Amino acid sequence: MSKNILLVHASPREGGNSSILADWFERGALEAGNKVTRIDVGHAKIAGCMACEYCFSHEGECVNKDDMQKFYPLLHEADVIVYATPMYFYNFPAQLRAFQDRMFCGIAKPFGITATALLLCFEDKDETTCEPVVNSYRVAANYCKQENLGEVIVKGVYEKGAIEGNPGLQEAYELGLSIK
Repeated sequence: MSKNILLVHASPREGGNSSILADWFERGALEAGNKVTRIDVGHAKIAGCMACEYCFSHEGECVNKDDMQKFYPLLHEADVIVYATPMYFYNFPAQLRAFQDRMFCGIAKPFGITATALLLCFEDKDETTCEPVVNSYRVAANYCKQENLGEVIVKGVYEKGAIEGNPGLQEAYELGLSIK
């Protein structure tokens, strides 16, 4: 049975390494027969959550009227959410954090997302520097009761295209291919 995958790309740098990583994942997921909807939160105008709880009294609707409004229906349609992101200052980019914080509305009107995956790339050559990001991802997946389908972590890439030829691309492809 195919899945409806929401591929959330979080880099504001067009054509960068996380975008290439997402391309490889998407190709595998499509070959496996899945539907993939790719969104670009790296360029979206998304305000942070204000913790006003407006969504609780308005059937999951957020008081902020910004680009997040076009993403809520996609979150409600998705079975799987996949984050394709660089690491900025030992964390997710601010653009992705705003998107994730605004998913708070999913408590008031739950999303049907049952599984998740992470595609992460970063400049540092020491893989341990990404532990805070990976831990944050895992804690959120656990809290949301989402199965962690896998993590592809690519270190040592910064310049555009530096990821080309990296074995992580094949890992991303195979992760996409494994989702059914």
